[in-house]
Amino acid sequence: MPYLLLTINIALMSIGQLLFKQAANFLNDNEQLNFLMKYILNPWFYGAVFSFALSTFVWVKILTQMKLSVAYPVLSISYILTTIGAILLFGEKFSAINFFGILCIMVGVSLVSIK
Repeated sequence: MPYLLLTINIALMSIGQLLFKQAANFLNDNEQLNFLMKYILNPWFYGAVFSFALSTFVWVKILTQMKLSVAYPVLSISYILTTIGAILLFGEKFSAINFFGILCIMVGVSLVSIK
């Protein structure tokens, strides 16, 4: 069960980051609005905040069942998913350096997961 919750949390964190990026795009596309209205009228911002709020509740539940020293490094898988999402959804470029960084994360998560 804790690994299922961790998977859900990873997905929520990645979705939240992608929604924050879309919220930022909304801000750029609506420069005519004042600061406050850019956020009030930004549905992507609400989605991102909701995703992060939900992930916070899931995270606390995870920590009742797992060691932080194991759960937190595994959470870094969200960096990989977020990068893939940024490439697919926003057309961001992916370089050899990006690939090497993600590879390091994957190796690190594998090492932490060894019992």
